[in-house]
Amino acid sequence: MDRPVIKAYGFVEAVTHPDSKDSNRWRVNLVLDSLRVEAFHTGMSVENMADDLLIVRILSTIKRLKSRFPGSNWEEGSWIEFQLQDSPGDPPAWYLSAEDGYSGPVVRTNITDAVRLGGSPFAANSLEQKLVEFCRSSDASHVQQFSGRRRRRNSLCGPFVRVVDVGQASFSAIHISKQIASPVLGYFDVGGPLFFHHKTFPSVFREQKMVPATGFVVLSHWDFDHYSLAVSKIPMLRNLAWYAPDQPVGPNAARLQVLLGTNLTLLSAPFFDVGSGIGLWKGTGASSNRNDSGYAMRITRAGGPVLLSGDLPYSLLPAGIGNQFSAIVVTHHGGAFTGPPPAPLAKGAVAAVSYGLPNRYHHPNAVAIRLHQSAGWSIQPTNSSTKKRGDIWL
Repeated sequence: MDRPVIKAYGFVEAVTHPDSKDSNRWRVNLVLDSLRVEAFHTGMSVENMADDLLIVRILSTIKRLKSRFPGSNWEEGSWIEFQLQDSPGDPPAWYLSAEDGYSGPVVRTNITDAVRLGGSPFAANSLEQKLVEFCRSSDASHVQQFSGRRRRRNSLCGPFVRVVDVGQASFSAIHISKQIASPVLGYFDVGGPLFFHHKTFPSVFREQKMVPATGFVVLSHWDFDHYSLAVSKIPMLRNLAWYAPDQPVGPNAARLQVLLGTNLTLLSAPFFDVGSGIGLWKGTGASSNRNDSGYAMRITRAGGPVLLSGDLPYSLLPAGIGNQFSAIVVTHHGGAFTGPPPAPLAKGAVAAVSYGLPNRYHHPNAVAIRLHQSAGWSIQPTNSSTKKRGDIWL
């Protein structure tokens, strides 16, 4: 029995090439943060439409997609109206519903139609503008100006960072001391893998039992694999204070923003002081690129500062964050990047890399890893093989 046709609006969240040198001739992974057309036009709140929210993956070449769908535009941050149905020969697609915390079946199908919505600048009252407004948080507070002092005074000991093994995703816990049982102050990114990387997630996962009653979550940027555990396996994370960049989002991310309500602070300030020696620095890239305009975290402590850069390229780190660190988390899961790596304060200092094996993105990038090693870093991955994996302390 044929499945019904799905018509949806999708926010192009990610367009990932296997390698930075790939051209339009190579297949890319596209992730669309999507909702069903009919659900949007009912006027229902995004908070109540989990059944109609989808994470969609498309695997094709940009050249083929533009040829098959001449009215489409596959740039990150654009909106697409598209159609999914079983149609062998058309580009393959997969989708997962947000229902039951994204725990349902992954459905394989095909994309059979796609057209770009609107353009830039927005037309008055255009459908694209209505979707943007629909996905804009109304309860969150906003910080647009410089906030707090840029403290460089070293604390007597921590905080310490535990880069958590979550497979092909990003999740770091910040502890008072370098012990698993020590209190958690907060988190930098709380992601789990996208559904096509779900096999990289560890079979034993105990973070649910460690979430503090009070604390914070800092989101580097609004990609699903950086926030998804808050809407799946660890909903209690939503009780904490959240600090995240004020970026365009699709409906799945918008639903999380609604669920967070007044716990969410959206940042566009160049610097924000979280406290306890923890500062956030905004990337200097274009606001249209969520990786490049996201936030990096600098932790100031005895022995030297620590850098958590999310997916922000080193070339786009602001000057004030510094360029020498006692430990870092390698940017973008060990993928390709621009700019030289920061310098280690001591040769052999730890550079943690968070990725899962196997993954469709071909992370880590061998050249990226060699550049860090040549700079004097000791690479420590969360998942170097199926038998050797685990958290990394910084």
